[in-house]
Formats: sequence, C-alpha cells, structure tokens
Amino acid sequence: MPKNVSAQHIAQRFAKAYDSYRGAALVQAQMADKLVAQLVGYGGTHYDTVLEIGCGSGLLSEKFAHHCTANTLILNDLYEHITDNPRYMAQADYHYLIGDISTQPLLDTVDLVLSGASLQWIYPLDNLINKLYHSSRQGAILAFSTFGVNNLSEIRQLTGQGLSYYTKDTLTECVAAQGWQIELVDEWQQVLYFEHPMAVLRHLKATGVTATGDGFHWTRAALEEFYQAYQSLSTEQGVPLTYHPMMVIARK
Repeated sequence: MPKNVSAQHIAQRFAKAYDSYRGAALVQAQMADKLVAQLVGYGGTHYDTVLEIGCGSGLLSEKFAHHCTANTLILNDLYEHITDNPRYMAQADYHYLIGDISTQPLLDTVDLVLSGASLQWIYPLDNLINKLYHSSRQGAILAFSTFGVNNLSEIRQLTGQGLSYYTKDTLTECVAAQGWQIELVDEWQQVLYFEHPMAVLRHLKATGVTATGDGFHWTRAALEEFYQAYQSLSTEQGVPLTYHPMMVIARK
C-alpha cells in the first residue's frame, strides 16, 4: 500500500463509492474492455481457476464473464461489499478473499490472475508480482491494468498529492524480474473534461479516489485556491482531468 494511505482508508473510500463507481468510472470501463479483448487473444476464453484482485463493484468481472468462462472464481477486495456482486458466471464456483492481497494466503492452482485499475494502490509491486508467480500454475496468465505516471496529473500539479506510479519501462522490468514472460505492455492517455473543478472532485470521489493521503484535509481557503488554480487550466472543452492507463499481459 502507499506509504501515506492505509489499507483501511482505501477500503473506506471504495466502500463508500461502491454504488456510484460504475456510473463514474468511464475510463476504467474502457480499460476493462481492452484488457478482456487482449486476454482472449493471448490466453483464450476458458480458465480453471481465476483470481481477480480488487474486483470492486464487479465492472471487470462482468466484462470477463461476457467473453470467458471459468470453473472457479476467487474474488478479492478490501471490503465485504463484493459478496453482494452479481454472480455473472452461473456455472462457476465462487470464493471471496477479503483483505489486502499482499498479505492473504493464496492457492498454488491459479491459472489466471486478473485485475482492473486497482494495482496502483500497491507500491512497490515486486513482492506481490513475485507472490502471484509462485501461486500460479505453469503457463498461467497475469493480466492487469493500472495507471502510469501522468495519471491525474492536474491534481498532483495543484495539490502535490498523488500515488507513486510506474513508467511503462519500470513496470515491464518489475513484472519480468519476477519470472513472468511479457506478452504485452500498452499505455495510453485519455482526458476527461468537466464544467468546473468541483465536478472533478465529485467525479473522483464517485470512483473512490480522493488523491489524498491519510493526513490531508481540505480547508475552505485551500479549496477556493484549488478551484481558482484549476480554472486556469480550462480549455474550450472545460477543465481537464488526465488519465494514464497501462495494461500488462504476461505468462508464467
């Protein structure tokens, strides 16, 4: 987990955003579409045991179920709301793993590790990627999306707050160093536009992201200063918010 954000704090944010996430997570939905499309190409459409890390409200789970099948699904996240998610694969055996994946015991029979827009909350990733390698069968697929160094760059520019992100090269090195054979690494940037900086903050809150550490709190003066500074970045389309998705597919 990031040094300045506790797992408990992250769990509270995303539990509060459980109902609003799908309506606001436009970029994350596109990331899930792209990840599943590439997964089908590299790994096929049927898996015996799948571990999904950070499944949240089930956005990636649903898209995965539209294109793939599995005998066993192990769904992980920090909060228990995930047990209320629809079971999109009626024929599959469902299991739930509640808690920080970094410290959870894992089976050694996984043949697909899947994660959508969640691993940016774990930094550095080395130990987890190594753990997943040793918890997977030979030939298993690791398929995940995360975010890169320019993610939410406007927020970092104006507040100094943000997560520690990998570049495309350092993420590739991190995964390959644990023994995984890289099949695909891709990245792109996408800008959303909003009418007002307040709408940006509402959007982030709806997706569970407040981009602040445990000790950060807005004061009225700081919020007004933030709004004014953010307005200076405004374009004809509105005030921008940059997303920097990255996607990795690797094989054991």
